Amino acid sequence: MNSHFPQTIQEAKDFQKEIASEVILEDKLSEIKTIGAFDISYKQDMAFTAGITIDNATEEVVEEKVIVSKIQFPYIPTFLFLREVPSFISLLSKISIKPDLVLIDGHGIAHPKNAGSATVFGVLANIPSIGVAKKPLKFFEYRSSEVKYLEQVFLNEKVVGYKYQPNTNWNPVFISPGNLVSVKSSFTFIQNLFKSRFKLPEPLHKAHNLATEFRKEH
Repeated sequence: MNSHFPQTIQEAKDFQKEIASEVILEDKLSEIKTIGAFDISYKQDMAFTAGITIDNATEEVVEEKVIVSKIQFPYIPTFLFLREVPSFISLLSKISIKPDLVLIDGHGIAHPKNAGSATVFGVLANIPSIGVAKKPLKFFEYRSSEVKYLEQVFLNEKVVGYKYQPNTNWNPVFISPGNLVSVKSSFTFIQNLFKSRFKLPEPLHKAHNLATEFRKEH
C-alpha cells in the first residue's frame, strides 16, 4: 500500500481503488475484549476527534481520548475519508488500549468505490472495523431480509451492508464492514450494541457525545 495520503480528487480515486483491493471481508477476530468507537465534531475549521474504548464484557468505558486538529479538506460527497481518516489514524496512535474492533461513524464497503471512511481506516490501520453511518448514499438499493427492521443494502448486485431501524421512531442506520469483518458479522456485532434508549450503538453514542461536549467546551 502506498503510504502517501491523497492530496487531490484524482489521487483520491486511485487511492480508493487500491484500498478496495486490499479489503479482507472475513472475520479475523478470535475474541472481542475491547471495542473502540471514533467520531468527529466540527467547529469552523477545527475537527474534534473523539475515541472511546469499552470493555465488551462489562460495557464499561476503559479509556477515552480527544484530539484537536485543523481540517485539511472540505466536505466532498463520497470522499469523506480525506477529511476524517487522518484524524482517526492519529487518534488510534495516541490511545493506550488498542481496541480489538473499531466502530467508525461513516460508511465501510457500502460505498460506490467500496472504500468509505471505515474501510480506508481499517485497511491503513490493519484493524477490524465496521462503519455505522447515519445517512445513506444515493447509490444504495434495498431488499428485505428475514430479520425485522432490517434490509440488505445492495451495490452492483452485491450485498455490502444493512439498513437497520430498531425503533420505528428513529431514523435508520447503515451498517457495513470496514475491514477484517464479514458483511454478515458487521450487523451481528452492531445489533448487540444497541440499547433501547440510544439511536446509535452505545459505543458510538458515547463517542459522539464526547466529541460534541469537547467541541462546546472549546
